[in-house]
Amino acid sequence: MIEFHPYIDITRKDILMNFNNVKDEMAKHKAISSIEQNRSEIKLFEFGISFLDMHIKNVLNVSEASYEQVSLSFIPVVSFILSHAGIKDVASYMLDFSVSGSGKSHTLSLHTNLLLDSISKEQEVLQQNVTEEDETKRYMNLHRAAKITTPALYQCIQTTPSQLVIIDEIGLLLARDDELVSELTKLYGSKQAAVPVLKTEIASKKSVIPVAMNFIGASTLSYFTTKSLVKHLSGGFVNRCWIAFNNELIDPSEITSIKPDTLDYELSNKIAFDLFKFVKSCSISFHYCSLAESKLLEFKKEIQSIKIKYHEMGTEFGSFYNRTFQNTQMLVRIIHCLKCFEKNTWFDEISETSVIIAISFVHKVAFKELDKLIHQLSDGELLEREEIQKKKVIEFVRDFELNHSKMPKIRDISQKTRLSKAQILDLTKDYLEVIPGSTVFRYCNNVH
Repeated sequence: MIEFHPYIDITRKDILMNFNNVKDEMAKHKAISSIEQNRSEIKLFEFGISFLDMHIKNVLNVSEASYEQVSLSFIPVVSFILSHAGIKDVASYMLDFSVSGSGKSHTLSLHTNLLLDSISKEQEVLQQNVTEEDETKRYMNLHRAAKITTPALYQCIQTTPSQLVIIDEIGLLLARDDELVSELTKLYGSKQAAVPVLKTEIASKKSVIPVAMNFIGASTLSYFTTKSLVKHLSGGFVNRCWIAFNNELIDPSEITSIKPDTLDYELSNKIAFDLFKFVKSCSISFHYCSLAESKLLEFKKEIQSIKIKYHEMGTEFGSFYNRTFQNTQMLVRIIHCLKCFEKNTWFDEISETSVIIAISFVHKVAFKELDKLIHQLSDGELLEREEIQKKKVIEFVRDFELNHSKMPKIRDISQKTRLSKAQILDLTKDYLEVIPGSTVFRYCNNVH
């Protein structure tokens, strides 16, 4: 059950009514953001920046992913390059909730292989040259695995402030409220981080270190119950991210080749490393021209109107827009940096054009992805899946007790249903409870 209002007890019927209200309202107005829902209208968004547009087209040429997936996942990759070069206030987060088979993992591999090999190799050389006196230094700042621990991440941050964490199956961590997710939530947009201090250590000035955290996560919605997704939305992790949601697989008629990979990885990495060196050589500062600032102010008001509309409907979906303005500002700075790189000259003033490009991208790409995701949630699909899963668990428990004259353990249900421990406990909390000191279930007192 989604508790849209944490202090009010509402039923599953109430939730479905809220979903239907959102669905009806969005159908009435096409979308709250007044953006048409026709995917065919967006094939390629032109930023007008050769490096950016060409890279996205190159990835699309060999990937099954949509333009939205490729362009939105590109943002944290390029922001990582810029923040590693010393630029502040560009570090970005992105989540890809697209369906299985839509090219999520392949796209992330293409981004990193095309753009980050040179940086990774430079960091490897630094790591290899670490002396015994500096043996605690960790120069690696690109992590593509869910295996990195929080202490290991902070050890890397202490050595190299700019970090990029890529987790292909972030749903697994979100489902079990992993500590790494909590740390990533705290590090979003932070310029400084407090290093966790062990009980045996003495706090010092070195406990507060500079940081620029960038993140990309990929997962299908199948990992989530509705409640867990909304919890991470309201709790802040999900709404910190750009979100891609491609819920359509490519039609067979659109498959015209096997998409051979003829990309020039060496040239692409050279351009990316040239960008890194250019930014690193510049004395960086930002300020908006008056027209750019005016455009941003109008956009901030528009976002607030969207959030108010969802609030009036009685749902938490407006939380998807909580960091949209901050993320758009980061995108504006990224676009400005790339335009300066293209001209090989740094300009402190951010033009109105850069702001217009960023806002247009958010309208035509980012908002449409949110609209699709909200429509999916409004259809109650996750709720229906929860009900089916819960029914299967209840039936299994009944049959197990009948056949074995005892109640099952969590592991018994997990092996049968392939649900995680957290999912089982959440689905059955009004029906079953675990006997203290064991993993064996018993019926709740209110179940007769």
